[in-house]
Amino acid sequence: MKLIGLEMKKIALTPYLLASVLIPLAALALIDLLAYAPQIDPNILATDPEMGTYAFLYVISFIINVTGFACMNTAMLGKVIMESYNDNYIPLTLSYPVSRKKVFWAKIVFCELFCGVGVFIGLLLTNSLFFVSESVFSLVKDTLSFTTIVNQLPLMIVSIMLVVSISLIALAIGWWRNSLALAIVSAVVLCSILSNLVTVGGVEVILAISGILFFIGVLVVLTLTKKVLRLEA
Repeated sequence: MKLIGLEMKKIALTPYLLASVLIPLAALALIDLLAYAPQIDPNILATDPEMGTYAFLYVISFIINVTGFACMNTAMLGKVIMESYNDNYIPLTLSYPVSRKKVFWAKIVFCELFCGVGVFIGLLLTNSLFFVSESVFSLVKDTLSFTTIVNQLPLMIVSIMLVVSISLIALAIGWWRNSLALAIVSAVVLCSILSNLVTVGGVEVILAISGILFFIGVLVVLTLTKKVLRLEA
């Protein structure tokens, strides 16, 4: 925990905290816009009736929040890890009188906790604000109940797994080419693939994909840990 505390002190958290607020608000603005779209053009529901359901709008909220926090997490990991182990900073990083594995894992745990908790709170904020707004002035011709929010809790937990997994995989790709830009692009591509599969397959597909990606994420951490230990040698 002391190592994680040290990592917190070394990073300027203000931009990430600001992004953590803007991401759920952007998701809220988008689902409000989608909810209002049938008021402008009623034919939308004739061609795509799913747009008039809360289930669809909450899935969109899920996708936007996961994508936003996964990209932010990738950027944070790139800043905290790739920069620490580049040619300019690696002598300082390896000079710490602590196990190299512990230092590396502290960096990983700090970033994943920050963004994992962030996406959970972000989804809760987006969905709760949308629930309140619909309770006051309904835009969607669907049945609204508190159960609708409660049913999103499993997806909120899954969102943590996805943000952690996607960012770790993207980090590995970016570190392989020593490019933060490539890492962020990889996160965007992975989230794009995820969003397409989710909109087609639904919740069952989300659960299956999150399990696979989480397993790959664990393998990535083990592989990168070995890479860091080789740097020590």
